Amino acid sequence: MESQQLAYSNHLYGAWAQRAPVIIVLSVLLPFLATWLFTSWRASQAVRLARTTKSALKRPPTMPYAVPALGHLFQFMRDGQSLMSKASTFIDRSVPTQIILPVFSNYVVSGPESVVAYFKESRDLSTTSRSLAIMVHAFGCPKHMVHFFKPQQPSAESNKQPGEDIEQLIHRTVKTGLSGANLDALTSRYQENVAAAVETDSVYDAGDSWTELPDLNAFVEKRVFEAAVQSMFGTYMLSLNPTLADDFWAFDRVIGTLFMGLPTWLSPAAYRARDKMLHNIERWQRHGEKHCDIERLGDKDWEPYYGSTFIRERQRLLDKRGILDPTLRAAENFAFMWATNANSVPAATWFLYEVLRDPQLQSRVRKIITLAASEAPPKKEPNKTVLTFDTPKLCSDPLLQSLYAETLRLRVAVLVVREPARDNFSFRGWHIKRSEVLSISTRTEAMNPDVWSTGSDEDPHPLDTIWADRFIVDPENPNSGPLRLTKHRRGKSTVSGGQANGHAVARKPYFSMDGLSASWIPYGGGTSLCPGRHFAKQEIITTAAILLTAYDLELVDMEGKDPPQVDMSCFGFGTMPPDKAIPFRIRRSQCRT
Repeated sequence: MESQQLAYSNHLYGAWAQRAPVIIVLSVLLPFLATWLFTSWRASQAVRLARTTKSALKRPPTMPYAVPALGHLFQFMRDGQSLMSKASTFIDRSVPTQIILPVFSNYVVSGPESVVAYFKESRDLSTTSRSLAIMVHAFGCPKHMVHFFKPQQPSAESNKQPGEDIEQLIHRTVKTGLSGANLDALTSRYQENVAAAVETDSVYDAGDSWTELPDLNAFVEKRVFEAAVQSMFGTYMLSLNPTLADDFWAFDRVIGTLFMGLPTWLSPAAYRARDKMLHNIERWQRHGEKHCDIERLGDKDWEPYYGSTFIRERQRLLDKRGILDPTLRAAENFAFMWATNANSVPAATWFLYEVLRDPQLQSRVRKIITLAASEAPPKKEPNKTVLTFDTPKLCSDPLLQSLYAETLRLRVAVLVVREPARDNFSFRGWHIKRSEVLSISTRTEAMNPDVWSTGSDEDPHPLDTIWADRFIVDPENPNSGPLRLTKHRRGKSTVSGGQANGHAVARKPYFSMDGLSASWIPYGGGTSLCPGRHFAKQEIITTAAILLTAYDLELVDMEGKDPPQVDMSCFGFGTMPPDKAIPFRIRRSQCRT
């Protein structure tokens, strides 16, 4: 009897042992499966209810997910572009669809009509809440002082007019400082700084011999960043902080962690990188306050303590707002430095990389920049000469403009985030609560196959590849131009055709952005359109012109390795840098020696 019971027990144990792995796996997977089934049912219910609910009361669906609490976080971290693209077409592009993230969930807006509506709703959609969180986490603003950056409404007792809000004044100062004559002066000084650094660089003076360097991006980063910072903030920002360029890019590589607002204990290195940059800027602030009376500088277009006119004006406006605490002030200056460098510098690398990668394109580009180049004495050393370029000529060339626009189309991925500033907000008939967030992925719009041309069957140019001529319309070629539709080309050209002395005049190919205001949006749109976009364009194009003229540059064969792609870990935060080092060779230009 005992032997039978023992055999039976052994049988049960054996059966359990065989089924245990399956049971354990099912127990682990069950919460994820249940979450996915529930969220799928809820999404279908939302769509069904929307068909029978009045406009402006409809609630958008949430895209199904499997991980409780974390939602779509792992998908976003692995491939944010794919997630945003799926959300944009979950129902169709006219329906905002929510994705769930731990820090901020948001309804994805997509399609030209929705994007136009989004930017038209600028008055009813606010960036304040998200901007304040970023100022605290990413740029180190003391949390108890972040209220200084809230828009100030005039009180009934004050004489202050609504248009006099300090945030509007700072934005207006940047807009004025980065346009017109101020922009020309800034670009000229930037160009002079880059050219002077190139001319005095003794590393590559070994005659006609080549020097091999490990990474094109690192080479461009340091030169462009330092030239731009010196042009904007003056020479002391760099001389007081010799490691500023390295510190800045170390910070930029962890910006995603900070933007997501993860706690310090989860990412201590990111917060250390942020704090080091804050200390650098505080050091510059203390030096300026000690050695320079900003009120006695007059209207100089540049001086070494505070740099450009509009940086000085920003400091005055911070005083006026009462932003006097050193760390609070440094956070604002830090945010501005990041905004004016983090996107344009990697874009300059990509622009140069595409020129070097394609011999035919390089030949075309070199001919253009040669015609725009000259030698001129720098302002601070009139006895010397450095490379200089006719910036308007460079930046109005169809090919250079097209390559610039194509570089930003494919390499920039910004999440433009807004939330309703009032209750009962309706976005194209969909009710969005005041605490909820709407977002646009600029790269999703830049990859929309319903909008963009991909060339012809004989000469295809997929949207996930660079096509330097994508934005050039050839009146003689119906397959040219950026748009999938061709109606924008009819009878339109910047060099128009017609009759001259009784003879037909051929229309020339021209650069065109017609019809793309809701699809090519690397600088955002509406009232928050980036005021630095004109300087960024000139910075990117002139950087390539200077480096291609001063040096001979060649990419090193990567021995069958895949070419660099964008680093998707930076998706959502601006221009995505290369995901790997780009080795290259360099020597002084043999055409100038």
